[in-house]
Amino acid sequence: MPAPRRPAAVAFLILAASPAWAAGVRLGAPFGDHMVIQRDRPVRVWGEAAGGAGVRVRLGPRQERATAAPDGRWSATLEPLPAGGPYVLTAESGGQRAEAADVLVGDVWLCSGQSNMQMTLKESDGGPEAADAAGALGKLRLCSVGKRPSAVPESVGEIRWRVASRESARDFSAVGFFFAADLLADPALRGVPVGVIDASFGGTMCEGWVPAEALSGFAREDLRDSMFGIRPSGLYNGMIAPLGKTSIKGVVWYQGEGNSDRPALYPRLLAALFASWRGRFEDPGLPFIVVQLPDYAPGWSGVSWAWIREAQAAAVRSAEHASLAVGIDTNDGSDLHPRPKREIGRRAALLALHDVYGRPVVARGPEFLRATPEGGSLRVAFDTAGDGLMARGGGPVRGFAVAGADGRYRYADAAIDGDAVVLRSQSVPSPLTVRYAWAGAPGANLVNRSGLPAAPFRTDRATQADADVQRQLAGRLVQTKSYEVVVGGNGMVTSLVAGGKQFLSNDPGWAGGTTLTGGWAPRNLADIREPGPGFLSCADDDVRLDLEFGEGGMDWTVANRGKGEVRLRIALHPKVAVHRRGEPGPVELRRDAAIVLVTGADLVSGPEGSQVLEAAIAGGATRRLTLSFAGK
Repeated sequence: MPAPRRPAAVAFLILAASPAWAAGVRLGAPFGDHMVIQRDRPVRVWGEAAGGAGVRVRLGPRQERATAAPDGRWSATLEPLPAGGPYVLTAESGGQRAEAADVLVGDVWLCSGQSNMQMTLKESDGGPEAADAAGALGKLRLCSVGKRPSAVPESVGEIRWRVASRESARDFSAVGFFFAADLLADPALRGVPVGVIDASFGGTMCEGWVPAEALSGFAREDLRDSMFGIRPSGLYNGMIAPLGKTSIKGVVWYQGEGNSDRPALYPRLLAALFASWRGRFEDPGLPFIVVQLPDYAPGWSGVSWAWIREAQAAAVRSAEHASLAVGIDTNDGSDLHPRPKREIGRRAALLALHDVYGRPVVARGPEFLRATPEGGSLRVAFDTAGDGLMARGGGPVRGFAVAGADGRYRYADAAIDGDAVVLRSQSVPSPLTVRYAWAGAPGANLVNRSGLPAAPFRTDRATQADADVQRQLAGRLVQTKSYEVVVGGNGMVTSLVAGGKQFLSNDPGWAGGTTLTGGWAPRNLADIREPGPGFLSCADDDVRLDLEFGEGGMDWTVANRGKGEVRLRIALHPKVAVHRRGEPGPVELRRDAAIVLVTGADLVSGPEGSQVLEAAIAGGATRRLTLSFAGK
C-alpha cells in the first residue's frame, strides 16, 4: 500500500540528506548520484536557491548560469552532450555547492504502468539469475520512483538512482530490466549508457496516470479510482510530475488490466496520456511502446481481454510514434501476474531498436492486411516484411475463427499459402469475416520465422459480447467421511462442505472462497504438489499453503518467505453463523446442525451474511489454522 503523503518537514529531511542538497542551493528531485542524463538533447537542470541568487551549473564540459526567482526556483539549460561520462553535475550559489556524482550521459527510458510492470526481477522466470549477472552491465543504471500518489502535482519525490548490481536489480521491474539489457546487447548501443526509470504502481487505472487538465473532457462517472483509493491523476501528480522536464528517450507502458472491463474508453484515456506526457517532457514526438496484454483466461468482470487488446491496438494505430508489443503466447493464461517477463522485455526492446534507433532488426510479427472471400474459403493476407509465416512449434495453425452472414463464429482449419492463410470450416460454408486470437488465452500460434506472433484482430464490427470458453488449470478434490474440499488450480480452497452444507461463499472472484492477498492482488499458488497421502502443497515464489487432511479435521499452514505481510481470507457462506468461544479461542462456524471449529484466525470481519475469517502472516513468518468438524 502506498505511503501517505509526508508532511513538509519530513520531505525537507529527505532533501537535506541527499548528496544533491547543500544549505542555500539544491538540485531538483530527479538529479542524484549514478543518474543517466539523456544524450544529444538540451540538458534541463533546475533546483532551488535563495531568491534572487545567482547559480552556476556545470556538467562535464558544459556550464550555464541562472538566477533564482523570488520564490527560490531556478533553471538552466546546458548544451547537449554525446554519450559519455562519468561526470559530476554541480550547482553553486553563494559559496555553497550541491552535486550529483558519477553521472553518465546516454539514453533514458521511462517504464510505467501497473502490477505487471511493477513485478520484480526476483519474481520472474530467470530473474534471479539475471540479477546475479547484473553487475556485468556496467553501462546500466536503475532508477526507482517512490509509490506516492498525491492530490496535487508535486515537484519533490522519492527518486533514487543506483548502479546495476545484484542487490539493485532483484527488486527492480523485470520488464524494465530485460528491456534495457537487450538494448545494451545491440552492437550499436554497447557503448551507450542506458538509464531505466521505474515509475509503476500495481492495481492502478490508466486515469490515475493522466493529469487533471487532460481529463477535463471526460465525464466524471467514466473515471474510476485505482486500488487503495487512489484518485484519477493521483499517480501522475506524485510519480510523474516530480520528474519535471527531464529529457527522456521514450516510454514503455504496460497497463490495461485495471481498465479491461471498460475497453471502449481506453483509447481516449491512452491518447490523453500520450499527449500529456509529451507535453510534460517537452517532446511532441516522444516514442511510446505499449505492451499489449498477454494471455489471461479469467478476464475481468466477465469481459474477455480480447477487447482491451483491441483498444490498446486502436490507441497505438491512432497515434504517431507509438508501437505495440504483442504479449500473447508468453504464458499459459492462468496467472494475472505471469512470471515470464523476459520475452515481454525482448519484444519491447526489438520495437525500440527498430522504430526509435533505426536498427535493421525484425521487430514485429505478421501484420493483418485484408481478408478476401474465395468461394468456400477466406484468404487472409499478412504483411510479413519478408519474414514469412509459420506455426509456432510446428503442426497446424491455431487461433482462427470464421463467420458467415449470421455472424456466428466457428473455428477454422488454416493452411499457410505464401504470405496468406487460407481458412475453411465445414460449419461455415461461405465465410465472410474472421477473428484471430480472439479470447482471453487464445492458444494462437501464427508467427514469422523470427518467432514473433501475429497480433489479435477481427474484421467484423460486432459490439462487445463475451462467451469465452477457457480451459482451466486442474484442481483437486478431497473427500473424507466428515467433509469435502475442492482446491482450485490457483491453490485456493473454493469449496468446503461439512454435514452436507457448504461453508464457503460462492461469490465470484476475490469475494468468494479463500484468497491469500499481499501487495496489489490475490496470490496465485498454482505450483500444486502432493508431497504425501492426504497432503497438498500450493505455492508461488514467496508463499506456500500446506493443506494436511485428516479424518476429523485439517491443518492449513501458510509459510510467508517474502518481506511483506500476506492475509489469508476465508469468505463464509451467507447462511453460516459465526461464534467465538472465548478470547482468544476457536471460532465456531455453524450451519444448521453442521459445525466447523477454526483455531488460529485473527478476526472475523464483515457484516452478518458476508463474514470473513482473516489471519495475517508477517514476512518471514508461518501461521497454522486448524479446522475440526462436529455435528451431523
